[in-house]
Amino acid sequence: MSKLRLLFPLLAMLSTGCSRLDSPVAGDYRAVVEVKGGQVPLELRIGSQGGTPQLWLLQDGDALAATAVQFHEGVLEAQLPEGAGNLKVSFSRKQLKGELQIADPLGKTETLPFNAELNQRFRFVAQASTDNADISGYWQLSAISPDHFSAPVTLQLRQSFDAVDGKLILDQGSKPLTLYGQANGDDVYLSALSQGRTLLFKGKVDQHGDLQGQIWINSSQAQPAIATRIKDEQPDNEEVVRKVALPWAVPTR
Repeated sequence: MSKLRLLFPLLAMLSTGCSRLDSPVAGDYRAVVEVKGGQVPLELRIGSQGGTPQLWLLQDGDALAATAVQFHEGVLEAQLPEGAGNLKVSFSRKQLKGELQIADPLGKTETLPFNAELNQRFRFVAQASTDNADISGYWQLSAISPDHFSAPVTLQLRQSFDAVDGKLILDQGSKPLTLYGQANGDDVYLSALSQGRTLLFKGKVDQHGDLQGQIWINSSQAQPAIATRIKDEQPDNEEVVRKVALPWAVPTR
C-alpha cells in the first residue's frame, strides 16, 4: 500500500511534465531574424500581466508591448510593435522557432526565419573584444552603389564598451529607426527592425576613420556602403538630414 501511495504522485508528475506547455519560460530572450547577410538580433521579454501572458520588444531601454498575443497549443502569435512584423513561432520551454512576416511601406510582404533562446545576453559577437573602436557620434551613411540609394542618411550612435545603440535618421517626415549594434575591435555591426524594414550593416573602421561595409535590407542582396563621421556633437538638421531615396524608405503615398 505504501508503494502505491508513492507511485500515484510520481505518475501525476510525469503526466504533468509530458503535457503541452501553456507558454515559454518567462524572461528575456535573444532573438534573431535571418537575412542574406546573417542574423539581425533583437531582445524579447516574455512575462505576464494579471495572469495573462505578454510579449515585449526591448528597444533602446524601452519595453514595447506586442499586440494580439496568443499562446495556443505550442504556438505563439503576436504583432510586434513599431511595425516590426507579425510573429508566428512554435515554442519549447526556453526556445522559439518560426517566422516573422514583415510588410514594407508599400505593402510588399516578406517572410523571414526567426529564432530565439532564453538568457542569451550577447548581441552579435558572444566573446566581445575589450579594445574596441569608438564610433559614438554622428555619421553620414552613403551607398557606394547608386542603385541602392542616391542620398545619404544620418547615423546617431551611442556606445558603452562594445554595445552600440542609436538612431538612423531619415528625412524630416519619417520616424527614425532604432539601431542595435556592437563594436568588436575595428569590426562594426548595426541592425534595425522597424516599420517593415529589417536592416543589417556589417563593416569595419578603416585607416581613415570611416566605416566601410555592406548593407542588407529585408531579403535583398548585399550593397556596399560607407559612413563618414560628421562631428561628435549634434549637427544642424539642414546640414545632414537630406531627402532619402531608399528602396526600404519609400513614401507611402
